[in-house]
Amino acid sequence: MPSALLAGHFGPTDAGETATLGAFRRALPEWTPVLASSDPAATRAAHGCRTVDARRPLAVVRAAARADASVLAGWSIGEGADARPGLRTAVALVAAAKLRGRPTALLGISARGGRSAFEGRLSRRLLGGADLVVLRDELSARHLAAAGVEGPFRIGTDPAWLDVQDRHADGSVCNYPLPAGVDADARRQARPRRVVVAIEARGCPDELMARLGEALAGLAAGGVEIALRPWGTTAGEGRDPGLVAELAGRIGRPVQVLEPLPDLGAGSDSMAAAGAVVALGSHALIAAAAAGVPAVAVACEPAIADLARRLDQPLVDADASAIAVRAAIAAALDHEPALPNAVEGQIAAAEEGFRLLRVLLSEGQSDEVTELSGLPLRRGPKR
Repeated sequence: MPSALLAGHFGPTDAGETATLGAFRRALPEWTPVLASSDPAATRAAHGCRTVDARRPLAVVRAAARADASVLAGWSIGEGADARPGLRTAVALVAAAKLRGRPTALLGISARGGRSAFEGRLSRRLLGGADLVVLRDELSARHLAAAGVEGPFRIGTDPAWLDVQDRHADGSVCNYPLPAGVDADARRQARPRRVVVAIEARGCPDELMARLGEALAGLAAGGVEIALRPWGTTAGEGRDPGLVAELAGRIGRPVQVLEPLPDLGAGSDSMAAAGAVVALGSHALIAAAAAGVPAVAVACEPAIADLARRLDQPLVDADASAIAVRAAIAAALDHEPALPNAVEGQIAAAEEGFRLLRVLLSEGQSDEVTELSGLPLRRGPKR
C-alpha cells in the first residue's frame, strides 16, 4: 500500500485528531497514513499508525522524502511558536517531497492575519510549491492575499466533516428535522437550561478564561447548569492543562466535568442533552452541529468565525467583555441549531476536497475526474 505523510494538529489525542484521521482513512482506504505528531507515542497508541515526531523538523522532512505523498490537513499557518509542524518545516517537507517527485497537498488549511514579511514569503513558497491547495475559510484567503500569496484560492472546509457524514445521514445523532407536531418555539421552550463548554482553547488569548469564567458564573447564578468538556484524552489534561480546574474555580459553583469526546459524532447524547454549547474551536462547533445543538462560537481562530457564519450560529469575539460573552451564551440557548442543509453543505465540501486529493494522487487517472463539482474560487492579490 502507498504511504502518505499526514501532518496537521496531531498530538495529545482528541476528537478533532480522530476525526481528521478517520476522514483520511474513509476517503483513501488504500493509503497508509504516517502521522506527524507532537506526541508520537500517544498518537501511535491511540490510532495504531506509524508516526514521526513533529517537533523534529529534520525527521519530518525525511519522512516526506520517503512517503509516496504528503498532505497537510486541517492545519493553520501562523498559529504560533507551538504549532506543529511550523511554517518553515511545512515549506521544507513540501520541497523534499517535490524533489522526489511526490505529490503534495494542503487540505482544509487556514491562515491568520498580521504575518511578518518573512512569514509572508514562506507562505508564498508553501502554497506555490504544493500541487493542491484547499483553504478552510474565506477569511484565510483574504489574509493570504494580503501577504502577497497568488490566488485564486479554492475554499473548502475542515476535512473532519467527512467523519460525521454517516451519523448525520442515518439521523442517529441529530436532533433535526423536528418530530411531527412539534414546532420550533415548543422545542426552544423545552430545551434544557444547560450549557456545555468545550475547552478546545488552542489559539485563544490567556485572559479569555477569566472573562469566560465570569460570564458562566453569572449564568450559573441565574439557574443555568454548567458542564465542562475537556478536549484531550484525559479529563483536565490534553492541549490545555489546568484550564478545566481554572474555569471551574472561576465559576465558583458546582459544575459537571464531562469525559472528552472520543470523536466528533460519538458522545452526542451528552451534547444533545445540552441547551447550548460554547465552542472555543472549530471541532467543537462541528460536534455541536452533528448533535443538532445550537452553539456560540468564540472567535479564537479565523476558521471558527467563518464556520459559525456558514452554520448561522452565534459568534462572539475572543476579546469581548464578560458581559458580551454572557449575553452571547444566553442568546445561544434560544437559538436554532445548524440547519440540515448547512451541515450537508459542509460534508459535501469536505467530500469534494478529498475527491480533488484522490484525483491528484491518481495522477489524473481516477474516474472521478469527470465527477468534480468544484469548490468556490476567491481571487488573490491584483498584480
